[in-house]
Amino acid sequence: MLKPFSFVVMGQPATKKNSAIKTRFGIIPSKAFRAYEKDFRKVMMILKTLKELPHYECPVNVKALYYLRNAAHFPDLLGLEQATADIMSDEYRIINHKRTRAVEWILCDDRIIKSWDGSRIAGIDKENPRVEVEITPMEIDVKTEIDPMLLKIVSKRKNIAT
Repeated sequence: MLKPFSFVVMGQPATKKNSAIKTRFGIIPSKAFRAYEKDFRKVMMILKTLKELPHYECPVNVKALYYLRNAAHFPDLLGLEQATADIMSDEYRIINHKRTRAVEWILCDDRIIKSWDGSRIAGIDKENPRVEVEITPMEIDVKTEIDPMLLKIVSKRKNIAT
């Protein structure tokens, strides 16, 4: 079982869905979100290089404390959580008509987040806007779990263990 993992990403947290930009190639996320994603991925790459970045394939609780630069353009918590989950999740590409993992991040899929217990917009910090993330693995209860992806993971682990 993996241990809990905590890290901090400096920079203004941003949602993915607000202020999208329409281009001739389609819709892209806002400049604010792209900056947040870049800062977040930079921290994950450093942790990955240091071999300190865990990879979770089990249910997790994510606690995210968001500290904003100011109250202007105040985001909604759910939007911040969705953006954070998307950034932390593995990236997939379709290769030869098959979904293939292209980049491994912290979460195999944002579906494994079973709880955001303790997450909140914690305050305003003009000098150090940031998100403080704590990920805690949870046990899979095969008697009550209904997510087919998690049940498949448990099944694979049992086959490997035998």
